[in-house]
Amino acid sequence: MFRRSVSVARRVVAPRLRGTHVWIQPQLLYTQWIKPRSAIRLTEPARRYTTHSSLYLRTHTDLPPQLSTMDAPYPVPGSDGFVTLSFYSFFSLQSIQTTRSHLQAQWEALGIVGRVYVSNEGINAQLSVPFAKIIDLREWLEHSTVFRGRISRFNWALEHSQAFKALHVRVRPLVAAGVEVGLDVLANEPEYVEPKDWGKELDTPDALVLDMRNTYEYRVGRFDNAVCPDVDTFREELDQVRTMCSTRPRDAPILMYCTGGIRCSVAGAVLRGDGLTNVKTLRGGVIAYGQHVRKTQETQESRFRGKNFTFDKRRGEVVTSEILAKCDQCGSECDTFVNCAHTSCNLLFIQCPGCAEKHKKTCGRELCVERAQLSHEERVKQKLPPQWSHRERVRPELVFRDGVAHNPLDN
Repeated sequence: MFRRSVSVARRVVAPRLRGTHVWIQPQLLYTQWIKPRSAIRLTEPARRYTTHSSLYLRTHTDLPPQLSTMDAPYPVPGSDGFVTLSFYSFFSLQSIQTTRSHLQAQWEALGIVGRVYVSNEGINAQLSVPFAKIIDLREWLEHSTVFRGRISRFNWALEHSQAFKALHVRVRPLVAAGVEVGLDVLANEPEYVEPKDWGKELDTPDALVLDMRNTYEYRVGRFDNAVCPDVDTFREELDQVRTMCSTRPRDAPILMYCTGGIRCSVAGAVLRGDGLTNVKTLRGGVIAYGQHVRKTQETQESRFRGKNFTFDKRRGEVVTSEILAKCDQCGSECDTFVNCAHTSCNLLFIQCPGCAEKHKKTCGRELCVERAQLSHEERVKQKLPPQWSHRERVRPELVFRDGVAHNPLDN
């Protein structure tokens, strides 16, 4: 074993592969332990490197263009020094468990937190990254034999902070479609529309505009005239969308959007596979459109109104100042989603500041108010089973009466 720390970009000839050049970029894999095929004494004058079988040590001859500008312009970090971003990519990914382990260990070492899914079809990632490590992350990706050239420009969030507590890399489907969606299906890509051109597409006569997010996301923000199927899972939504579109002419215009784009990439590919020929989706989803709105707000009116829901601690990003929803407890204008402070309840609902104070940041159930005031240790010791079904937990209209959630378990 030897330790290599690279600080200067060099091109060197791999001793066992004549004519093959190994590019070493600054902070390539940072300072890490590597096991060579044979023990080679590395000296600065000799500058000799060997080749390795590591998934993440790149030995290709061509160097990606200016890594430092691939994701520019860079956002201003939050007050805690973090930026939030997302990306996804479909490709044949082998050695999934090894990949998962490498991502978990090496990204965690960079201080990255977030949620990452890997499968045989690729990767789907939502991350909060220390601002000082953005270039490190991009270099890591572009010097990886697995991910190099496969991750396009980062989809920057609209608001930045450490949106996740820790890094979780899991082996699981990239989206829960309920049907087998292999690379052969995903090859039927929908047509991607840039955010700047989306408004023009929305004016297409007879276009069916589909919101492929959840109903609670639709509550706080949406494009006008969009249809959001009244279901609770993406699996159900995809089934309903396929049924809706089956009665339309094959070339009828279908426009789809979602939070960051991956749901529409999957759903659009499925619809194309069903024989529909005019399926378009918003590239980068509402996140990318929100970025476009902020750049052009003085000259162009946003077609999206309200807030973009996010699946992290932020619970949403403001696209426009319009408030489309109401507090589930008092009915006042509000679009702030919260989870009940009683973690075994965890009900997702909209709560205004007044009701948050009145009900101690809970859904108002007596049990929840009492347990929310216990110490963390006491709550863990007295942990209760889940209080709601999934449908009830994300459908506050089913459980709230007179400003308080009602659960049959209380009777």
